[in-house]
Amino acid sequence: MSSRLLAPVRGWEARRTLRAARRRADAELVASRLPSPRLAWRTAELVDADNRVELGRSLTAIVHAADERLLPSASPLDRNAVRAARAQLLSLAAHLFDLSRPVTPRGVLIVERLLVDGTGPLYQAGSPNRLRAVVSDADAALDEGHEPGR
Repeated sequence: MSSRLLAPVRGWEARRTLRAARRRADAELVASRLPSPRLAWRTAELVDADNRVELGRSLTAIVHAADERLLPSASPLDRNAVRAARAQLLSLAAHLFDLSRPVTPRGVLIVERLLVDGTGPLYQAGSPNRLRAVVSDADAALDEGHEPGR
């Protein structure tokens, strides 16, 4: 009986431990241009096709949400910056959707951080050039270490 009562706690502890391990691995992967073999598990999660498609969908949803024909949503998007960087954001999404092109885990992490960082250029009102620069850096980071043109 007590093992059934503790099962939710054990599941919560396991998820918390996994999130902490992911944070440590992410910090190392972002800092390094060459992924460590001991972080192969996190690298595989990041470059997985499902994760790439999900990130690409999130980028296209952000572009759609910033459309001037739509009423603003509760999301704190910097709609002006997103509209100004629309082409770059859609190009970044296309890069993620193109599963025949390899991507780096570091690049995927930069895209993830762009999407979730509430203090980043997607959400803080500022210069559209700042968002364009971050998107350009993310797109370049996706290709790091791969042959130009492929």
